Amino acid sequence: MPSLAVVRESNAKFSPPTTPVAIFLGGTSGIGQGTAQAFARYVKGNAHIILVGRNRAAAEAIIATFPKAPNSKYEFVYCDASLIRNIPETTSALLARLPKVNYLVLSSGALPSVWDAIRGIEHRTEEDIDRLRAVLFYCRTKFVLDLLPLLQKARDAGEDARVLNVGAAGHGGPIDFNDMGMRQTSGVLKKRGIAVTYLDSVMEIFASRVPGAMFSHIYPGLVDTPLLPWLVRILGKPFATSIDDCGEYMLYALLNGGAGAPRQGEHGDDLGQVGYYGGDEVRERVWAHTTEVIEKALAAGSAKSGVNV
Repeated sequence: MPSLAVVRESNAKFSPPTTPVAIFLGGTSGIGQGTAQAFARYVKGNAHIILVGRNRAAAEAIIATFPKAPNSKYEFVYCDASLIRNIPETTSALLARLPKVNYLVLSSGALPSVWDAIRGIEHRTEEDIDRLRAVLFYCRTKFVLDLLPLLQKARDAGEDARVLNVGAAGHGGPIDFNDMGMRQTSGVLKKRGIAVTYLDSVMEIFASRVPGAMFSHIYPGLVDTPLLPWLVRILGKPFATSIDDCGEYMLYALLNGGAGAPRQGEHGDDLGQVGYYGGDEVRERVWAHTTEVIEKALAAGSAKSGVNV
């Protein structure tokens, strides 16, 4: 487990040979913000950085903190990543104009209130998906899936192609093949464990599609972000990692994780098989379920807008 000093020293050595393209889904606050700011600082502004989210004012304030360089390019792209149908519009525009993607960080988040979590209350989106899982899993999965060609272009050029999916690696649980949508599953911790295994599985699938690239699922630990319920934030503040320090650790994990689908802990350390419930059949079932959910949401969105599919 590397210390913060070791992590900073390692990050300070980051000097990509070409101007990297980095996308931060959920980069307008919290963990995504901290990671984006660390990235911009260590490349000394020599990068094309795209913050994807819903809050333009927050994005512009963050971009204002980035160092400037002759080839700096910073931008905000709006996307409500709680609805699957919104993802293709964003990703198709990125595919049309970007030559590659070297680094992709996914930290878009949503957390239930403490009371809702205790009572097991779900808030479903217009696509009839629990909002928490929509944001943390289905929409992120569609986002990465769409951008695989740009990650492949980076690999083809001999450059880094690295994805960091911020979740809860190491805290997985067994999947009920008879309830893939968790309609009948109760208990917030049980559902969390299943969702973690879903994330592990899709990252392994992506890694098989772009050999040599990294698709990491990481657990950041307790981080002092505005996303936390206020009571948890107050009580946990003495034990929580700051956004800035978390950004250092997340950048370290992004830059140093091995190729494939590593599972990393809050300090970028490899978790090995801790809390892992994947495997061939699990990957097959998860991918079939995920594809079905995504296709259903996209078909419903097209029908609603009057587009034939």
